[in-house]
Amino acid sequence: MNSSTRTKAILFCSVCGHESPPDGDWDESETATELGDRLALSCPDCTTTITRRPVGSRGVDAAVAGD
Repeated sequence: MNSSTRTKAILFCSVCGHESPPDGDWDESETATELGDRLALSCPDCTTTITRRPVGSRGVDAAVAGD
């Protein structure tokens, strides 16, 4: 994906360089934490966790804000 075709909200894997929109091809898993239930997005190529956010916050803003 080059800079002329990127959308405004793109998540990047800092380990392998994979990139995709927050609602793209990231692997999703739910985990319970001291902050409540979280949705983790992990890289489909190298399994690195990219972001965790509250379950139910699946919008782009939630992925970008993250925790």
